[in-house]
Amino acid sequence: MRETPDIRIFIACHKPTYVPENPLLYPVQVGSALAKTHFEGMQRDDEGDNISVKNPEYCELTAQYWAWKNVTCDYYGFFHYRRYLAFDGVCPVDEQGHLKTGKGRRPYTELDSIWEDLAPYRLHSDWMNSQIRQYDLLTVFRERINTTVYRQFCQYHPAETLDRILNILKRRHPEYADSADAYMNSKEIYYMNMYIMKKDLFQTYMAWLFGILEEFDQENRSSDRPSQPRLMGYLAERLFGIFYFYQRANGAKCAELPYLKFYNTEPGKEACTSNVRTFRLKPTKLEIKIDMRKLNRMFPAGSLRRVILRSIFLR
Repeated sequence: MRETPDIRIFIACHKPTYVPENPLLYPVQVGSALAKTHFEGMQRDDEGDNISVKNPEYCELTAQYWAWKNVTCDYYGFFHYRRYLAFDGVCPVDEQGHLKTGKGRRPYTELDSIWEDLAPYRLHSDWMNSQIRQYDLLTVFRERINTTVYRQFCQYHPAETLDRILNILKRRHPEYADSADAYMNSKEIYYMNMYIMKKDLFQTYMAWLFGILEEFDQENRSSDRPSQPRLMGYLAERLFGIFYFYQRANGAKCAELPYLKFYNTEPGKEACTSNVRTFRLKPTKLEIKIDMRKLNRMFPAGSLRRVILRSIFLR
């Protein structure tokens, strides 16, 4: 590898998005093959070898597939248009998964807008470069939950879905079985499909991940199971955790970073800070509106308060 590695961090965008000036950041419009308009200044995920038309099920994975098949660099990274890794808190992790620094950190920090001062989070290319090149794999900081990773998935999706993907994984890659069981039984989860990997490891991950997902997808089509929006993206989040556990235990040099969560990234709407969402209280039809900024500040991710809240409403 040359003295200054070629690091490219692709920002998955499905709407017009401001991306700070940084030579490491490359915005990619996901689902471009299905879009009526294409965003100026962004790479499209429907060029070259691609799965852009699968974006409704594969989410940000269409950008990852596109980069795998069409881009050559030394490090491949993936952020979301509203979520970036923060480089003020790089926490090395040992082979057993113990944090060498950063214990007690929150998984993410909320900011009203991407136009806020990002200097405290050290998102400038020289510093990012110096940190990234020390590791094989960097990913989001673990988030503590009130249940296991397996049960957390089953709160939102049928258990049969997760069981099928795990069976495919263990059949194709039996060496990952112990890591799969360990991660599924863990109460610390890795969300977002966000990471930065050295080239060789990224190539390994892509072949591993898409081999599993494609077999699962073929099973669905052959059995006429209906497609589910975003399902492959959700499954990939769980598969990433398994891959991370395995690679970490087998010598990959890893680190975890908190991430930044921006509520507003759309050009021309810099002053908009509202993030009110509507939720239905099951089993009733009653709906309530919640300001997610206020909720997340009262019950921060990874906090005991958040764990208790989840244990009440998500059993």
